Amino acid sequence: MKIKFYCFLSLLLFSTCCVSQQKEIEPPIRWVTDSWPNYTDKDGSGLYHELMRSVFHSGQELNVQYTPWLRALELVKSGNADFTGAMPLNSNYVMSQHIVLSQPISVLIKKAYLDSEILTQLPELVGVWRSGYRNELLSGELKSIVKGVPTESTDSGFNLVRHNRVDYLIDVRTILATHLAKQPDKLEFELVDIGSLNLYMAFSKSERGKRIAKLFDSRFDELKKSGKLAEIYNKYQQTLPSQL
Repeated sequence: MKIKFYCFLSLLLFSTCCVSQQKEIEPPIRWVTDSWPNYTDKDGSGLYHELMRSVFHSGQELNVQYTPWLRALELVKSGNADFTGAMPLNSNYVMSQHIVLSQPISVLIKKAYLDSEILTQLPELVGVWRSGYRNELLSGELKSIVKGVPTESTDSGFNLVRHNRVDYLIDVRTILATHLAKQPDKLEFELVDIGSLNLYMAFSKSERGKRIAKLFDSRFDELKKSGKLAEIYNKYQQTLPSQL
């Protein structure tokens, strides 16, 4: 009789532990993001969309909100959203252990104005970038030579270059390349790499944010070991980042 009692007690404790772990992260997990072509398209397609759907499974409900980049950063920083990204390492957030993207930083410029020594030319030119990008995507060295104004979208930035209001548009290379490929006058422009960076997911600096970041890293590892992660990156013509 005692053996049955202890078996029942052990089973009860185990079940309670499992329920506690399941409730540890209360859904929905709130993901805020800007909309980037081939990464977070609003129709639910893109590399990040597929990656997040693969990571947050097993009953974890993922809620996606599209918002301008600066707004997304503030929502996560204040704890009103759980995570955003991808972005370089930043002490204001709990950053994922895993790099989710390794990319060149490039400028889109008219071929007619392109100098072979673009880096030495940049301080004399006026650029444009998405709001928030200058501080989040550029290294200290690049910040010292990049001058210009922010804009709310890639479309508006491209048109400013097209109509000679600014000299170049700066962004992650694949974002620029995807946008450029759709333009009727694409042959008039060139993409030039001026730097590179590793991007991570950024989580709220709260106990909840830390738990979600830990879950993300754990599931990322599982996807990598299973081969599923490589399939996702290959689907979007991206190289699976080498981890530091």
